Amino acid sequence: MTQPRITTTAQLLAAIPALLGYVPADSGSFVVIALETDPAGTSVVKLVTRTTSEDAAQSSTTSTPSGALANNGITAVIVVTIAAPGLRSHAVIEHMLALREISRTTEVIGSYYLPTLAEATTCENLDTGDVVHVDPYASELAADHIADGKPIERRRDAIDARYRRGEHIPAAEHADPAQVLEELAVVIYADELPDRDLIARTAAVITTIPVRDAMFRLALYGRISAWTAMATIARHSRGDARIQALCLAGWLAHTIGNGPDAASAYEAAHAHAAETGQHTPRLLDLLDTALNSGLDPKIARDLTTGLSADDVRTSTGAHLPGAPDRN
Repeated sequence: MTQPRITTTAQLLAAIPALLGYVPADSGSFVVIALETDPAGTSVVKLVTRTTSEDAAQSSTTSTPSGALANNGITAVIVVTIAAPGLRSHAVIEHMLALREISRTTEVIGSYYLPTLAEATTCENLDTGDVVHVDPYASELAADHIADGKPIERRRDAIDARYRRGEHIPAAEHADPAQVLEELAVVIYADELPDRDLIARTAAVITTIPVRDAMFRLALYGRISAWTAMATIARHSRGDARIQALCLAGWLAHTIGNGPDAASAYEAAHAHAAETGQHTPRLLDLLDTALNSGLDPKIARDLTTGLSADDVRTSTGAHLPGAPDRN
């Protein structure tokens, strides 16, 4: 599918729900859209971050918008605040304070206020006072994301719900790692979800590090499908199996540019480790740090390049060459 072109401010602002994966709340959401110029001289979206005043107060330096921008060498951004009309005055003040911090290191090329992104609305340019009509439902990018299988949720907490524990499917007593990996590849390539038996067998082998690492190559059979499969396995697993599946689901979400989903998966993994007394994998800390520092999704994908099909065959017995039409 051809990537939709975003050529106007109205189109860019209307695409925010698609870029985030959910409709930001109108209670004071602060969105930074980072742009870069491609070799053809066209401005393209490189990074989108969303926060609130409460989030900012609790964040480390690397997880603030400024930290993420600095880590990615961003030089130009558009800053947007979404707040209901009754909250406008307070939200705009916070917007200006944040703008002052960002502008110390990054050029701000646009500053906007929106009362909502849940419906068509009027956007105000805070630099000029000009207004522009913005309609999220007319966004070509949103339509493209939905067609590709990337959901756009109405609320941020709907993303968290994807990673909550569901019905427990106990891990199988015995499972062949190679068979499990190859069956997962088939299911993912077919854009299907694993059944109860495959979930149980996956939970039995995913806690073995070579098998867990081999699962990074499942992205080569369809990233979005692999993400939904791992999220499903995580919901129905417990203990270390759930934590490892959440690590993979979060990483897969990161590689398709779905930062909020990745954050929710990692948060659920940390929470489950704390609840059950499980050891927190070093991988979880590394992936979480990469996400919070604003690591480019294209770079996050490089985890698969360091693990060849031959490596996987040697360590697990599985044949995972990848699917060229899904890379």
